[in-house]
Amino acid sequence: MKIKSIDVIPIYPRLAKRYENRKIDLYGIDARTVFRITTDDGIVGYGDQRVRPWGQPDPSVVEPLIGRNPFDFLNSGQSHAGALTCALYDVMGKHLDVPAHRLMGEKRRDAIPVAAWTRPASPEHFRDEIKRAAAQGYLIFKVHTSVHHDVFEQTRLAAEVAPEGFKIHYDFNHNRTLAAVLPIIAELERNHPIVGYIEDPMV
Repeated sequence: MKIKSIDVIPIYPRLAKRYENRKIDLYGIDARTVFRITTDDGIVGYGDQRVRPWGQPDPSVVEPLIGRNPFDFLNSGQSHAGALTCALYDVMGKHLDVPAHRLMGEKRRDAIPVAAWTRPASPEHFRDEIKRAAAQGYLIFKVHTSVHHDVFEQTRLAAEVAPEGFKIHYDFNHNRTLAAVLPIIAELERNHPIVGYIEDPMV
């Protein structure tokens, strides 16, 4: 089996209509790259990733892989931020007729949670986003925090409208000093059970 071609496909999925008045706030969120690998025996593998609009990869990055066996790159770490590696594993798994995780190690889970998401938002807007997500059946909501919005007020308003079992996933995105973020996390853990996940709190 040899790699016959690799297509580098930029895509720009449409944002939901509710975000039409937030185009500046959401700039760059809608840009993705899809890698499509086709082998000489007809297997097609896909990998995708989010990129910045100005960061779409040059198609020439895949040229060294053409004509090579995908298994040459097993655990090689060679990738374009992961998406190309995903496409390689997709091809290899299909070739062997096994789930891709069998090529990486032990299976870790049977399912993964899916969360609703929005950009940093005022407490009132965050509350409305929680109501919308809950009505759509989500039980987790991820949001990037911002120093411009009060995390505790966001949490309080969210808790007023969230159904039982609903969890907030706060991504601090390295946007505070250690001295600032640790007391916030301690308070969230101690007194706000609706907060189920904390991501990237450290600078």
